Amino acid sequence: MALGDLVALTGGTGFVGSHAVDALLAAGYRVRALVRRPESPGWLKGTGVEIVPGDVRKPESLDALVRGASAVVHAAGKTSARNEAEYMAANAVGTANVVAAVQKLARGAHVVLVSSQAAGGPSADGEPVRAGDPPHPVSSYGRSKLAGEETVRKAPGLAFTILRPSAVYGPRETAIRELFVAASKGFVPVLAGGIPRIQMAFAEDVAAAVRGALARGGRGETFFVAHPEVLDYRRIAETLAGLPTRRPWMLPIPGAAIRVAGFLAGAFSGLGKGPPVFNAEKANEMLQRAWICDVSDAQVALGQPFQTDFASGARRTWDWYLERGWIVDRDGKIRPTGEPNDTASNGAAHGR
Repeated sequence: MALGDLVALTGGTGFVGSHAVDALLAAGYRVRALVRRPESPGWLKGTGVEIVPGDVRKPESLDALVRGASAVVHAAGKTSARNEAEYMAANAVGTANVVAAVQKLARGAHVVLVSSQAAGGPSADGEPVRAGDPPHPVSSYGRSKLAGEETVRKAPGLAFTILRPSAVYGPRETAIRELFVAASKGFVPVLAGGIPRIQMAFAEDVAAAVRGALARGGRGETFFVAHPEVLDYRRIAETLAGLPTRRPWMLPIPGAAIRVAGFLAGAFSGLGKGPPVFNAEKANEMLQRAWICDVSDAQVALGQPFQTDFASGARRTWDWYLERGWIVDRDGKIRPTGEPNDTASNGAAHGR
């Protein structure tokens, strides 16, 4: 990839995708983004990015996106859905549509698929999962992301890189944000006895991994994307508790309560308009004993993108939320974000 080359991107109005756009523009690439609602470009407003109306679930809309592109970053997808079919339509079929458009109109383009750690699955034995290990997703979401990966791997002659972010957090994020909101209101949940272990990925580091993948070129590789620091839930809670001026109360939430909450949220989700943000599957993912992965190969291959430990990233995220009025560090009154949102892969993503 050379300065000025065109990168086509899906999911640019979402959390991870918008940070990728920032990194690509800073690196000197031209960016063309697929947007479902061009009248509401979200985080892309004012960036100078070329906007193409479309949806990865509508193959006919992808021709204008990929034509003439040197690379395609596919970051769009669903992180919540009513059922596995909805996940598959967005994350598996949507990916297949992008690949088909590339093979038709942008042969030779490097496809960077922003997948998820959920595609590989949790650590069964407490040891870090490696990209080459047999995948064992434990959710509909994870299976749909793995199906998208397999489409990319099986495409004849396709130059590609697959990135598997863990739980992604940072400025603009609206799911893990709720933990920051809780801290600002005076309490921090300590989930499942604080025992499960995970790795986190700061959004700007994920964007740096995307940039690093483009610089390296498509070699048919898969990388986990996360800071190498392993955190248990108690350490995460302690870090969040140290952010407000007044230290919040640590609130234990047993694993059994999380499972009941997931079951009830899923059972009553049919009464709402949108897909459930939380359900039994997501509770099960949350309660896995270890979501840890080996990122040593990614650090070397992608230019050392994972620079932000959780303490530093949480502070930067907290400060950004304060500046935007998404949280307040005094009386617990939280203003609705009113900020851009889209079905882009993204969010804590997107990550796990």
